[in-house]
Amino acid sequence: MHRPGGSAPLGWEAVGPQTCLTAQELRRGVELGVEGLDVIRDAADWDGRTSVTLTVTADGASASAHLGMRQAPVLTQLNTAPVQEVLRAATDEDDTYTEAFVRELDAALPDGGVTSPSRALDTKGDTWAQDIFEPGYVAIPGPDGRPHGMRVLITSANDDRRVAARTAFTELAGHDVAAVHITHVPDVNENSSYDSMGNLETVPPSPGNPHGRIVIGGDGLAPGKTGPAPEMLAFLRAQGMQDPISLDTSWLTIGHVDKFVQFLPVPGSRLGWRAVVADPRAGLALLRDVQKKGHGGELLHGGLPKLEWPYDLRIDQRTVDAFLADTQFTGTNERAAERIDTNLAVLRAKAGLTDAEIIRVPALFTARSLDYGMLDTEIRGMEDGPAKDAKQKQLEAMREAVAEIPGTANGLVLNDGRYVAPKPYGPVVDGKDVFSEAITAAFRRTGYRVSYVDDLIGVHVGEGEIHCATNTLRGVFGPGARWWRDR
Repeated sequence: MHRPGGSAPLGWEAVGPQTCLTAQELRRGVELGVEGLDVIRDAADWDGRTSVTLTVTADGASASAHLGMRQAPVLTQLNTAPVQEVLRAATDEDDTYTEAFVRELDAALPDGGVTSPSRALDTKGDTWAQDIFEPGYVAIPGPDGRPHGMRVLITSANDDRRVAARTAFTELAGHDVAAVHITHVPDVNENSSYDSMGNLETVPPSPGNPHGRIVIGGDGLAPGKTGPAPEMLAFLRAQGMQDPISLDTSWLTIGHVDKFVQFLPVPGSRLGWRAVVADPRAGLALLRDVQKKGHGGELLHGGLPKLEWPYDLRIDQRTVDAFLADTQFTGTNERAAERIDTNLAVLRAKAGLTDAEIIRVPALFTARSLDYGMLDTEIRGMEDGPAKDAKQKQLEAMREAVAEIPGTANGLVLNDGRYVAPKPYGPVVDGKDVFSEAITAAFRRTGYRVSYVDDLIGVHVGEGEIHCATNTLRGVFGPGARWWRDR
């Protein structure tokens, strides 16, 4: 409650059973405020609506006024909003590879309108800053109707991320920044990776979706499947503004949507944004073109630095010819292309995406993930016989995908038409990396300039890329934050 001339800090004081207002104070005008102490977590428990009744009694007579109110929903931030700060995990002093990655990353930020270096968070050794929380916000009408509010950092319900996610509470929460944890007890059979926040992205606004729509990956959300957490889905749906869309990410070793799709602002275009989408068919076509021109003997990963153990084993150093002759490799990419097509069909139907909004960038996937390596090592230690043969067949049948060429869609959207992508390390022909040439051209056609950062050892070998290893705080309180106009 705010009394004109009151003595409480900033003129506000808490209303309690003993609060009394005089007739004179009411005539002068008293402002009553209601502060929400929590967010809407599940519409089945509370839909965010309440009512306030003010009853005034004088000379034995009473009069009442009633006001319906709604808790401000938590909206996730959009990549179309300007970057204010880039976040990442702190590095170990002896981790020279990651320190080199951070130096390159920080060097790319000023060109994208970010004047401060990336901010290191104490994530207790968790590299994946994107996965520990999703930045969101709440807003109400402020002076002149302008949005006024606070950030809300939504921490991961992934049990493996909970220690790292505490940084949202210990280092970031404070004045106008809140952190929220959605409680979830994991089932022993579930894939908790689906609850990492790299698996939650937001399609920017389109007709019928003024605040965009959340996309979240999983096994299709069918009964008996393994994720994501129902409590997180209930929370996202309860906000009532960015109804989540389910995508199939079961074809990926790390089933996160940011492995194959990213959204970036394109002012002046039909929707004001476009989607960067990984294109394995284009990646295979590039390799076949290299082979056709007589360069099939070149290494697929050209220009590699000297690799020490175990990275010399983690980076597949075969030739283009050898990769194209490998049916497991080509089959993995063909399967990935089919699954990406299926997901794009969902985004066309539910989020306003059309072919005009798609920036296709060549990509290559492999089945030779960390899981593949562990199974391969197990097989090498087995005696010949039926058990070993069965394991070998299991190895050869693997098709779950992880990036072979560092994945462009898993990059960092900055300001002023700038994008930070991982250095692809594709085949080098006539002194040029054919993948970086094709990626640069694809972005140039939509008015973007790409900065390449080497994340090969610092991040890529851990089955992530630049987007996975960073997070951003963006300027969210622009005109698009006025959700109350669209309720």
